[in-house]
Amino acid sequence: MDWTRWKPSERANLCFIVKNGRVLLIRKKRGLGAGKINAPGGKMELGETALQAAVRETQEEVGVTPLHLEERGLLRFQFVDGYSLSCIVFLATDLEGEPISTDEADPIWVDLGAVPYHEMWADDKEWLPTVLNGGTFTGSFLFDGEQMREKEVSFHGNYRATAGRSAVVAGCGFVGLATARLLHAGGWRVTGCTHSLESAAALAGEEFPVVACDISSETAVAEVLGQSHGVDLVLHCASSGKGGADAYRSVYFRGSQVLGGILAPRHLLFTSSTSVYAQVSGDWVTEQSPAEPPRETGQILRETEDWVLAQGGAVARLAGIYGPGRSVLLRKYFSGEAVIEGDGRRWINQIHRDDAASGLLHLATLGVPGIFNLGDSQPAEQRALYEWLAERFSSPLPPEGPVNMDRKRGWTHKQVSNQRLRGLGWEPRYASFYRAVESDPELVPLARVQAQTVV
Repeated sequence: MDWTRWKPSERANLCFIVKNGRVLLIRKKRGLGAGKINAPGGKMELGETALQAAVRETQEEVGVTPLHLEERGLLRFQFVDGYSLSCIVFLATDLEGEPISTDEADPIWVDLGAVPYHEMWADDKEWLPTVLNGGTFTGSFLFDGEQMREKEVSFHGNYRATAGRSAVVAGCGFVGLATARLLHAGGWRVTGCTHSLESAAALAGEEFPVVACDISSETAVAEVLGQSHGVDLVLHCASSGKGGADAYRSVYFRGSQVLGGILAPRHLLFTSSTSVYAQVSGDWVTEQSPAEPPRETGQILRETEDWVLAQGGAVARLAGIYGPGRSVLLRKYFSGEAVIEGDGRRWINQIHRDDAASGLLHLATLGVPGIFNLGDSQPAEQRALYEWLAERFSSPLPPEGPVNMDRKRGWTHKQVSNQRLRGLGWEPRYASFYRAVESDPELVPLARVQAQTVV
């Protein structure tokens, strides 16, 4: 079974409630596995987290509310008829209410030492004893009807012993390294990953290990990162460099498939780009706005996004990244390369590296699925921004010139909203590029140094 190309048809959950030496199970009345004994659970609805779905499904199936839920495992099922299912396993240590029979199921309290595995799905005996004994796991199974054909199960130790979540950060560059450092500082067990041995060696002084690995290679990921199977988070922050469509497909699409398939993370977070919004009207765009990039590179980003979302993962669409030592806009301004394009009304959407990292940390911590824009709260019009810089630094306004339609990811004109992520409690340190120029002590001096090297 090639799990690197696997995509679930549906996502679901199971919730085992354990109390006073017994576990609450059900005899399923309808649907997949009707007649078998299982735990309460079911399919996730649009917009739900796995935890929310586990509570709702348990309430609907047996009339009780599970309490103190702990995420104990991830199941991946592939059936030979084509159906596929991703399932999060929870264990609850208390409940409200008394179990009742419903149209979905009949409840059954069972002693922990007498679980009827002979009446359950064949995979249950491979991992459920570990869950009931306090452990965590990741399991991948191939079924032909009710017959298990292949299995791959990894165990990750005691639930409480794993406090302090684990993360693999693929791509320890400008944003990835800053995010890895925040994750580590927040108590995550981090493994960083770079493409080259030279880059990994340069990061040998970090407080977490950094390894070299080609994330598009199944063999390399299995050999170098295989011990991270079942990791809590994979953050795909790798860059294609200056490569074209082939590099995009290898690093972004295939890289996501291989990392997700080999490592089977609880949460997959992919850093995409706001360039997938091809709007040219100047209006605000949100995560619900059409994202239909005309160029192949953008289309590959969208294809990767869709694959990640199907896994229950999250996509962070980053605006143009700047920060100390990296600001194309400031470098061109100070070197005299800057041009006001056309009428100068084009909106510029950017985000400071530190804000990008804090936003990714916020998404990783919440573990929420879906698409999120990561950008400044206040986009800037090109002419207005250059006028502000000219006044601030007492220098000439850049000359006017034609619109540059030959941008790598296409010319756009839009204002990207970050309201969705801010609604989840994140706030950027620098609400705008103006604020960063005023407040980041390294931004302008390093941009001047870069400009001098160009001249």
